[in-house]
Amino acid sequence: MDTAVLFKEYLKEEEIILWTGQPKRGIQIRDADLILIPMSIILIGFSIILDYTLVHYNSGIFFKLFGGLLALAGIELGLIRFIMDAARRASTFYCITNKRVIVLTGKRKRLIKTLPLKNIDRMEITEENDGSGFIIFGNTNPLYPWLLGGFYFTTDSVPGLELLPDVKNVYRIINKQIKVDLTPGLAAEIRKEDRKDLN
Repeated sequence: MDTAVLFKEYLKEEEIILWTGQPKRGIQIRDADLILIPMSIILIGFSIILDYTLVHYNSGIFFKLFGGLLALAGIELGLIRFIMDAARRASTFYCITNKRVIVLTGKRKRLIKTLPLKNIDRMEITEENDGSGFIIFGNTNPLYPWLLGGFYFTTDSVPGLELLPDVKNVYRIINKQIKVDLTPGLAAEIRKEDRKDLN
């Protein structure tokens, strides 16, 4: 599938697509899952024993409901969140133009988020062993995507790009666009300011 076609209608005047892509597909195991998966197994085991005990002793509906909720929490933690995360990434598309970063999500209902390149004042890269990784914009905590696989507790329109298959290449493309070209006029102004500071 040519992902560039998806972004054609969203381009502004004189905007050129430099790169398009998607996050890595499929089930991804994060560092935090080394703790969360065993916790979910313990939670499911505990809830099964609790539910059996509650049914056997004919406990009240509130306690049975609590046991059922514990079992659902364990299943969500150990299985459902992986499927939902994979489905979300399958319908996420990235585009870098000469003016902005565009993120398109959703299948039926499209949600578009943009970040003008001139608004990027800080950019960090986190690379995995296989060359994939995250690009983080602004002050987003880099531990969130690395440990949990997403950008949490942030109000930024585009806090970052996750699980890019070739993260270094994408980082270079963005970095090249946000660097200011040092024209002769600008260089002369900088030299003037430096001389003033020395005096």
